[in-house]
Amino acid sequence: MEIPVFDAHCDTISEAAKSGIGLRKNGLHIDLERGGRYSPYAQVFAVFGRPDGGLSAEGDYLRDWPYEVLTGLADGLLSLLLYEFETNSDVLSLCRNAKEVKEATESGKIAALIAVEGAELLGCDIGRLKDAYDKGVRFVNLCWNYDNEICGAANGASKGGLTEKGRQFVWTMQDMGIAVDLSHASERTFWDVVEIANRPVIAGHSNSKAICANPRNLTDDQFKAIVRLGGVAGLNLYPKFLSEREWAGIDDVLRHAEHFLELGGEKALCLGGDLDGVEYLPKAITGIESYGGYIRGNAEA
Repeated sequence: MEIPVFDAHCDTISEAAKSGIGLRKNGLHIDLERGGRYSPYAQVFAVFGRPDGGLSAEGDYLRDWPYEVLTGLADGLLSLLLYEFETNSDVLSLCRNAKEVKEATESGKIAALIAVEGAELLGCDIGRLKDAYDKGVRFVNLCWNYDNEICGAANGASKGGLTEKGRQFVWTMQDMGIAVDLSHASERTFWDVVEIANRPVIAGHSNSKAICANPRNLTDDQFKAIVRLGGVAGLNLYPKFLSEREWAGIDDVLRHAEHFLELGGEKALCLGGDLDGVEYLPKAITGIESYGGYIRGNAEA
């Protein structure tokens, strides 16, 4: 399909690892066969994991797992992801910059990029950050749902901002060319980062708080700051971030998109579906295969 898709966040490698399946063809929200039908198609694959599978998402964000456990999980998932990229190199290219994304898509391949969802998966350690960069990581969320040594989380106990260690971490990321992803970060962390940022920042899978007042979503001022810095926000398809009802549909997704567009987001909006990282999806959306119908429908309208 001659439909362009850029998705800034999926958790597919974590789900694939749990089930012992690959990326090429599977029953998850994303596989390469379905994604490869779009052209051009670029996908950011997130490294994310917890030994309990993230059961703490039920609401207890007081104490995370030890760094040695989290870094071990992340190392394994990153190795698996790189193995999958190599195994499927006939249809996919690991991209480390915009030039490589352009080259991949022009050659008809999927442009694959790597994120780490939570600096705690790197032990909040600059040495590990540099090792991850060398392996191809180009996006890092400063935190997941827990506060860590770097910053406070949107769902964390403190709602605090950047620590001094966090400032050093952010400066190092920006100097290296790793995008600072502020999805999951507290609002105070967000503004602390914006204050010191000298490059664009992103919110890879966050919606509008004006439309749905979830702590994971962005205020209008936050989105405007992302626009001002030249970054992007990715529309998250998790119904709890789309609507305050128990369910959501494509109309809810469009409401968030239209609101961001009204704030000047024409060049600052992409998809960030959180596919394979959410418990359920909006009505009539089953996975990446659903993107095409809605995008085509809007283009024809």
